[in-house]
Amino acid sequence: MVSAKVISVLTGGEKDDDATVSFRFNGRCFNIHLSPTFFQNSPETTTLYLKYLQAIHPFGPGEFEGIHETDVYKWIIDLFEPLFVQLAPEPLPSFDPEKIRSGEAKSLLSEYLFPQTFGCRLEAVNEISIPRHVDNHGGLVPPRTWLDTDLLDAMEDWTCFVDPSEIEVYFQDAEDALDKIPRRVRVDLDGSGHMTTCFFKGFGTSAGDCPMSKEIKAYEKIHKANFGPDVRVGRLYGVAHDESSDATLGLLLAYIDHRTTLYDAVEDDTPLAMKQKWARQIEDTLKELHRVGVIWGDAKADNVIIDMENNVVITDFEGGHTDGWVDAEKAGTVEGDLQGFQNIMAFLFKHNPDDTSDGANS
Repeated sequence: MVSAKVISVLTGGEKDDDATVSFRFNGRCFNIHLSPTFFQNSPETTTLYLKYLQAIHPFGPGEFEGIHETDVYKWIIDLFEPLFVQLAPEPLPSFDPEKIRSGEAKSLLSEYLFPQTFGCRLEAVNEISIPRHVDNHGGLVPPRTWLDTDLLDAMEDWTCFVDPSEIEVYFQDAEDALDKIPRRVRVDLDGSGHMTTCFFKGFGTSAGDCPMSKEIKAYEKIHKANFGPDVRVGRLYGVAHDESSDATLGLLLAYIDHRTTLYDAVEDDTPLAMKQKWARQIEDTLKELHRVGVIWGDAKADNVIIDMENNVVITDFEGGHTDGWVDAEKAGTVEGDLQGFQNIMAFLFKHNPDDTSDGANS
């Protein structure tokens, strides 16, 4: 039998001890609400749950007192699996691996972003756990972003808007349709019938001057700069936009067939010449970005992709910073980008400390 897969975890943080863990099973979404207020005369269950809550905290280490987040998810799945099977006995056609392989069905992005959803909660009475189905909407609003009207109007001049129901999801292995979060999609960008492969980058719920708007503005400058292939940066092809709510759901970026990130690519035996090539590509690209007014922001080795031809591609222009790479007070500035660049060089040449001259002259 197909196992349920975790797709999101929300916790109350310091405000309360509540949590919602969302699972995908046979193409449906199950939002499991957890709270000590649901436990009656069950101190042992409450104590166990509070430990589990620490293990699944989204910003935690994924472990607490020897309890791993996977242990918690298994605990929830084991309790709720009979409900999963009762409410979603068979995969929906567009999530059925056999139908996808045969071409009988296609997975659409809209079905992942707005799935049929069930709300459930875990109750306990006298230490007996009771999984309960409580509603058919789940109590959570799917993530979406409301961009400023002026930005939306300006975008019409240089990019395209595509409804998620017109975006096909592509999985190399059809079995992944049952659990993977869509990243690789196929889109008819110009109405010609030609399907372009894109990378879908989704965002959480927000509005106005948000990470998505910052990234879109950066890609607008990149688009208008008309860079050649030597400027190693991604391109924005369009946005997934839900007309019914006038909400933007994510970016449709040029798909980069990549091997890994720079952070994971650097090994003890990585040839020095390869490191020097990567350093030059990053330096040259960053100079061009700054020339047209684009700030990288979260400059770090994890945001440098190494493609299949061993060339770099700089990604992620939504802002923010990562401690150890860019200081908080320098985030979002050219100075912060240069600090991040220098730290990338230090990381890249950490085993060759005397050989950074070819790529650290910004």
